Amino acid sequence: MEDTQNGMNGEQHNDLQQELQAARQAAAENRDKYLRALAESENMRKRLERLCEERMWQEKKRLVGHLLEVSDQLEETLKYASADDALGTGVRLTYQQLQQVLNREGAQAVSSVGEAFDPSIHDAVELADNPGHENHIVQEYRKGYTLDGKLLRPARVQVAKSS
Repeated sequence: MEDTQNGMNGEQHNDLQQELQAARQAAAENRDKYLRALAESENMRKRLERLCEERMWQEKKRLVGHLLEVSDQLEETLKYASADDALGTGVRLTYQQLQQVLNREGAQAVSSVGEAFDPSIHDAVELADNPGHENHIVQEYRKGYTLDGKLLRPARVQVAKSS
């Protein structure tokens, strides 16, 4: 009787109920689509962040690698420089400053001479007879470096072999 007093019959009431149910279903579907889009957007943001970090690390690795080549040349030059020579002093100061820059950028030299040979950070280029020091590094030909805790380049070393 209430429906007829409000001017609504049973059929109109059912139609409104169906419309309400359809609206609720559409709202639930839209909410689900929104949540999925939000999750996808967050995943994309994280993926792009990882890609940017990886790209930045690769570029840093490339640049530091080039600086290490310069460092190697300065180090080789220092082998022939006199301690009291002005040119030798300049090369030594330049080398020290370059080492400071490399350290600030996260490059750390790998310790070698006297250490046990570790193929994950050392590259054996020569074997030498050295009784009592088997599998230890006796000479370093080129320093190895890590960058931000990851191996940038292995040290080239001479390893004592067992007789």
